[in-house]
Amino acid sequence: MPTSYDIRNFRWDDLAQMPELFNSVNSIKGTVKESNSELIRQILEHPTCKPEENCFVAEINSKLVGFTLVSPEPPIGRAVAGGGVIETHRRQGIGRALLRKAIGRARGLGVGVFHVQAGLDSTVARDLLESEGFAQVKEYWQMQWRDGSLPPINLPEGMRLRPFKLDQDEEALTITQNRAFSEHWGFSPNTVEEIAARVRMNNSDPDGIVLIAEGDKVAGYNWTIRNQNEHGSVGFVAMTGVDPDYRGKGLGTAVVVSGMEYLNERNVEAIELEVDSANEPALALYHKLGFKQVARTAWFEKTFA
Repeated sequence: MPTSYDIRNFRWDDLAQMPELFNSVNSIKGTVKESNSELIRQILEHPTCKPEENCFVAEINSKLVGFTLVSPEPPIGRAVAGGGVIETHRRQGIGRALLRKAIGRARGLGVGVFHVQAGLDSTVARDLLESEGFAQVKEYWQMQWRDGSLPPINLPEGMRLRPFKLDQDEEALTITQNRAFSEHWGFSPNTVEEIAARVRMNNSDPDGIVLIAEGDKVAGYNWTIRNQNEHGSVGFVAMTGVDPDYRGKGLGTAVVVSGMEYLNERNVEAIELEVDSANEPALALYHKLGFKQVARTAWFEKTFA
């Protein structure tokens, strides 16, 4: 007999259950990537999140067993959703019910495109998404670096590396990131308020955001984040880019290596990043530095008329 469950909007009294749910759904519970309650709270309190409107949870006997979080991106007319169901309650229709809630929310936001990311080799996720009108549009690679030597950082004359400064560099970082990614698939421009909130999350150290500057002008950056818990420490190159005005000067390698050096100094066990499989220049750089592919994901798209 099917299990009886309830799908409803997130309430703030659900917060205590969210870390366990998030870690279980993403299969990172008991690993170096496990997220703590403070980080989950910060994610949900981010100014763009609005979980009471955009997050739905599946509940059985007062226990949360699944969730979906819709992230609106009005500047590019799309919404993105993530989430899932804990393993013991899969194949009971809960995932489909959550997905349909997310689709309804995305449609209600008035966006034209809705994207969901899933493991490339997950036939269950693919079948579910395709049965609800999604089609694969992109492939991304998860890459990892462990041990090895890094090349020296060579900067053009007049350029220097420096750490991000809270309450001073939020606008410059926002401008640089928006310019660096303006032509990248799926990138939605950020506001200064959004960037200011993200740099203050407890997995983001201002010193781990390395800037390349020419005078007062930021030319590029590497935004690293780090997760540390009782199981160890892992680093991530969350975002890295070079302002279009400074491309072709060899800054890409310098800015990536600078962030990797910062993470190495914190004794992380590995450094990970995600990259579009069609971004050949970035792949060439990461392979040259010793990154190896460890997983692949697919982006699925549903359009609204």
